[in-house]
Amino acid sequence: MLRELLDTLRTTCAPGARPLGLAYESAAIAARHRRVGTSWAPHLAASHAAILQAAACCQKHDRVIVIGAGACLDVPVKELANQFTEVILADVTITPEARRWQRHFPGRVRALHWDATGALTALAAQRRTLSSMEVEYLFTESNPSLPIETEADLTVSANCLSQLGLIPADNVKAAEKDDELLARCTQAAAWKHLRWMSERSGTRLLISDIAQLDIAPDGRELARHPLFNELKLRQPDQTWHWNLAPIPEWSRHWHRIHEVGAWLDAPST
Repeated sequence: MLRELLDTLRTTCAPGARPLGLAYESAAIAARHRRVGTSWAPHLAASHAAILQAAACCQKHDRVIVIGAGACLDVPVKELANQFTEVILADVTITPEARRWQRHFPGRVRALHWDATGALTALAAQRRTLSSMEVEYLFTESNPSLPIETEADLTVSANCLSQLGLIPADNVKAAEKDDELLARCTQAAAWKHLRWMSERSGTRLLISDIAQLDIAPDGRELARHPLFNELKLRQPDQTWHWNLAPIPEWSRHWHRIHEVGAWLDAPST
């Protein structure tokens, strides 16, 4: 718990991110990895492989930007830095791990604060007074600018799609009386991010949760909760399972497993 608190304090944030719980969430993810890292290893390896496959599709290797880089657990930073002139690690938080990569590859790796929703500053400033409709409107209508001066040869959305609206919306007062607000904001922020990704030039890779599964110790599927049916995404190019919270991390009776998909879109040559 003390390490988690220290990591929260050592994490720097984009405007609005800290009061909306995102610094703590970043530290909590790193803490869970320390507890159950062995269970996460296949997912992290699959994410690394998908990103490197996308990198191999690039016609140029001047710049790669990773949205949702976080603690860089699922990002092959070293391999990208050896392939690209510039690696941008973009997130609402800059973790100690991201800063270490920046120091290790000076001038080649850059950690960058960036709000992929474009909504956090306004949301944080009015989080106690906004109505549910106003909160949802911010996620639907806000437009994030490009976090760098020019386009990237490879843009990666690194497993952040399901979190863009969830954690911030959970930290506004309106959520206390609206049980469906988190789901609506999750969908709104995801839709906006997908549109933003579709407008990028170069190669694009989306890695995202598809469904949450509750799996019994004997392997039986007890529950399945699809995340993005409303978005009508095409079938992913790859899928794998992420043992996010093995027993007893979340429950004493079942494992919480995420089904993850990867969508690769490369420009035709």
